Amino acid sequence: MEVVLLARRGSVWYAVAMSKPQNTDRCEREDRPGKTRTWWHPQLARLLDYELATGYAVRDEVLVGKLPLRVDILLIRREAGQLSEAGRRDLSVLVQLLNRFTLIEFKGPTDTLEPGDLAQLAGCAFLWHSQQVERVPQADVSLIVLAPRVNDGVRDELRCLGWQIREHEAGVHCITGGPFTMWLIETDVMAELGQPVFSLVSRVFLKEHERIIEQLTRTGHGMLLCYTLQQIEQFRSLGEEFVMQHADTEYMGELEEELQTAVLETIPVERRLRGLPAEERLRGLSPEEVAGGLSDEQAARLRELLERRQRS
Repeated sequence: MEVVLLARRGSVWYAVAMSKPQNTDRCEREDRPGKTRTWWHPQLARLLDYELATGYAVRDEVLVGKLPLRVDILLIRREAGQLSEAGRRDLSVLVQLLNRFTLIEFKGPTDTLEPGDLAQLAGCAFLWHSQQVERVPQADVSLIVLAPRVNDGVRDELRCLGWQIREHEAGVHCITGGPFTMWLIETDVMAELGQPVFSLVSRVFLKEHERIIEQLTRTGHGMLLCYTLQQIEQFRSLGEEFVMQHADTEYMGELEEELQTAVLETIPVERRLRGLPAEERLRGLSPEEVAGGLSDEQAARLRELLERRQRS
């Protein structure tokens, strides 16, 4: 499993960390709980950093114990510090569930919950807990699972464990009976409800990215889309090494193109053209198109300049 640790400046610390892929033993059970490393994991980490930047610093590679086990995201709260209004709004569903220590398991748009995932998260939580110098009360630790949907696999596991699941609100489920307070958030439901950050790492986004991008643009989240585009461009700039370490990178090209279009549409034409030389601005326009965009005064001035050029 991977980790992301967000350390909060002031009161709340959140750690976000991404791990390098681990070699697997071919003799091990193929159906054992595990995780496919996709580019959606660092993308979620970057989006969390974007929303929590005013109060959190991002640190990579945070182990939960002495064994090479990692959780996707570890959030650690302290006494001081304030989230921005944008961060609270864009992550409103998540923020209300955070404990002093919150461990998060993330299933990306191409992944799904499988039997054993919940038990493994609880086991990692115990392992992390055992490594702390401070004796942390069990009530101070919560677990959150982010996944596209609740499915039969997770329901079967809950029955085997003797745990119960109930819907707290749309797309948010409380899991009881385990050693820690546990929540499950359905990212696809969050996308339909217009939750910005979870929309961008949901299965809905993968299938309907044009609609989600248009929706976020309409609701004033242009800067979030711009930041998402920057991260995709950064990932692509890492080249073959990044591709080899992360699955699903084939989706980045199409998403990058859609985001570029959306971001450009939020920028006024004057700002887009600022700094471009005249020949670059006119490139691709026919003489008829150029003339059609001129006012009467501009057309008269252009005629005067052309006549002067012919006489010289």
